[in-house]
Amino acid sequence: MLISPADPEFDAQAAFLAPDAPRFINVADDADSLWWSIATIIGHWHLHGYGLFAVLERSTGQTVGLVGPWFPKGWPEPELSWHLMETGEGKGYASEAAQCVLDWLFTVAGWDSIVSYVPEENKASIALARRVGAQPERTVSFRLQPAPNIRAWRHLPSARGGHTRDARGLLH
Repeated sequence: MLISPADPEFDAQAAFLAPDAPRFINVADDADSLWWSIATIIGHWHLHGYGLFAVLERSTGQTVGLVGPWFPKGWPEPELSWHLMETGEGKGYASEAAQCVLDWLFTVAGWDSIVSYVPEENKASIALARRVGAQPERTVSFRLQPAPNIRAWRHLPSARGGHTRDARGLLH
């Protein structure tokens, strides 16, 4: 299930900030930096009306990651971003959530395109981008992502190849 971390029914403190909460891969160990990151994600929802969804495991309700549209100030265009916690890796959560978010963006929100920015060495994210129908484009570098090896992967409704599903039951 996907839920906005800004939803009053979602406990972002317990899911992300509690000392015993599962951690994201490559997350800073600094509790202050983590707090600012989560506050930014919640604030994005309030500023844009959309953002990263918390991905909840259906059987346990445990938060296993974040997937969704992301467009902070300084980004060249909106991005479909995904971040899994170590406990959520390799179980298909990211691809199911990404497909659901793409369906929502293209059929309900009316978007006609979105990119994912993926480092060239991140083979798992490249495989996920391909799995959900994205096509590689140019390498990009911008102030908030200054690495020379980030590639834009383009998601288009026409490239979905019949993957469209009813997202209403998965979004909260």
